[in-house]
Amino acid sequence: MRIWIAAIAATLVQPLVLLAFLAYDLIRSSDPIHGAGFMVLSVLAVAGAAVLLLGIPAFLLLRRFERANWTSLAIAGFALGALPIAALSRPDTLSGYSAGQNWHGHYVETYISGVPTQYAWFIYGENVLHFGIHGLAGALVFYAVWSRLQAWDRPAVPTS
Repeated sequence: MRIWIAAIAATLVQPLVLLAFLAYDLIRSSDPIHGAGFMVLSVLAVAGAAVLLLGIPAFLLLRRFERANWTSLAIAGFALGALPIAALSRPDTLSGYSAGQNWHGHYVETYISGVPTQYAWFIYGENVLHFGIHGLAGALVFYAVWSRLQAWDRPAVPTS
């Protein structure tokens, strides 16, 4: 039961992590936030799937080898958050494709004649880092909740 409560907590913290990433832009913007509810639900769905499919098995494996501590869970959380996006969103050469986008308030070319530019790689690195931080936050919240619940389940030591 502790694992499931900790997993729920690790999932529920993810919209707060996203809000922290977006806070500066949200404060500066005068536009209304359309689709915020859908964005929160999407973050919760992806986080829930990641915690269920990657996080819990990783925690059980670490616990089996008696390595379930803050450090190992932080490393595993960051890696499990970052590695899937790193594998799936790597910039590739796209024959004849050119594109650009707004990056931190400046328009940048991301592809020129099918070749990814340095900005495509910077954006890729930022995305990997963001997802890694999501995994890190989820892992730390998971461990904090799990260890707190475990401490509550221990019987009191009689003093005689």
